[in-house]
Amino acid sequence: MNQSYFNLLGNITWLWMNSSLHKEWSCELLARNVIPAIENEQYMLLIDNGIPIAYCSWADLNLETEVKYIKDISSLTPEEWQSGDRRWIIDWVAPFGHSQLLYKKMCQKYADTLVRSIRFQPNQKSVGKIAYFKGGKLDKKTAKKRFDTYQEELATALKNEFNFIKK
Repeated sequence: MNQSYFNLLGNITWLWMNSSLHKEWSCELLARNVIPAIENEQYMLLIDNGIPIAYCSWADLNLETEVKYIKDISSLTPEEWQSGDRRWIIDWVAPFGHSQLLYKKMCQKYADTLVRSIRFQPNQKSVGKIAYFKGGKLDKKTAKKRFDTYQEELATALKNEFNFIKK
C-alpha cells in the first residue's frame, strides 16, 4: 500500500459519507465493499477539479457466488470478486448528481457488457430489486436475452426462495 492507495480510499470514503444511502453504513462494510474493488481494479472513480464526484465498483461472479450475494449483499469475500463472468455493480455512489455521467462512462468502458445491480430505495433499504444495464454497443434484444437467461439460471439456483420483479 502506498500514498495513492490511501488517497483513493479517502476519496471513496468521502463520497460514502456524503451519500444518503451509504453514510450510515459501517466501516466494516466500507472495507468489505471498497478494498477488494481497489485491489482488483474493479472500480471507477470520477474526479472533477480534484474533487471526487462519483464512484462505482463491480464484481464478476459465478452463479454460486451470485446466489450467495443475492441472499446477503454483504457476503462477498475478496476472492469471490473475480469468480466468474456475471458482472454485478456492488456500489454506486453519486451524491452530488453525477449518476448520469457515471452511467455514461461505464457504458463507454464496458460497451459490450451486461451489468446487473440490486437497487434499493433510500426509504426502503430492506427491499431491493434486480436491475440490469447494458453497454452502449450491446443491442437491446441481445441484452434482454442474456438478462433473461441469467434470471432463469438464478431463479433455478435460488429454488424460488425470492420473488424478484423483473423490469
